[in-house]
Amino acid sequence: MRKKMMSWESTKNLETENVQAASSIGIVSEEVRRCVALGMRAFEIGSHVGEKSLDHADFWPLYKVCEELSVVLFVHPWDMHSWDDRLSKYWMPWLVGMPSETAQAICSVLMGNILVLFPRLRFCFAHGGGSYPIIRGRVAHGYNVRPDLCATECKVGPEQLDGLLWTDSLVHDPKALDLLISTVGKEHIVLGTDYPFPLGELEVGKVVEEYKSFGESDRRDLLWNNAVNMLQLDENSLFNKDH
Repeated sequence: MRKKMMSWESTKNLETENVQAASSIGIVSEEVRRCVALGMRAFEIGSHVGEKSLDHADFWPLYKVCEELSVVLFVHPWDMHSWDDRLSKYWMPWLVGMPSETAQAICSVLMGNILVLFPRLRFCFAHGGGSYPIIRGRVAHGYNVRPDLCATECKVGPEQLDGLLWTDSLVHDPKALDLLISTVGKEHIVLGTDYPFPLGELEVGKVVEEYKSFGESDRRDLLWNNAVNMLQLDENSLFNKDH
């Protein structure tokens, strides 16, 4: 089964941190096409590229290709050390910086008009969308009261678009999973592991398995079916029928 299964092992890490010019995006886009021809269905990118957030127009050609090929962009936070020295202690870059990085990336995608320009493009954000679910109301309020600052690129409020986002389930806490479900919907949450790093679940899927509000069908969706749907896979093709 392992050889036939198309999972996150079929995810390519696009080294977009090396992309500093629009011409380089063409190279990355061609790499996407090459990998899709090999069977890849998702690509991992960082939460920003140098000083450019994910809404930057330099990345639009890449988004167009990913939308055309119907592949997923999995966004993982990185470069938290660039904040300042206040994050130097207590593992703060990973505990606080990562969730904030992810929230910033989500807000860039939402308020940067990316999901309006590329409505079929699927972003999946690591770690349950980081701190975005808890600041969602604040972001929506800011968008509404300061459109001069927040609505400069997108005329559709973030709370009307964030249901299009996907996230993984790695939140470590059933109450956080409650909030995540109310933010993106349980159909848009896939199993997250963060394997092999220590911030991953020691028992993969434990929060989902023990989530009291779920029936068996809901658990199966988060543990398996949602990822199949997100990646637009044929479930029957994932197994070796001889075993």
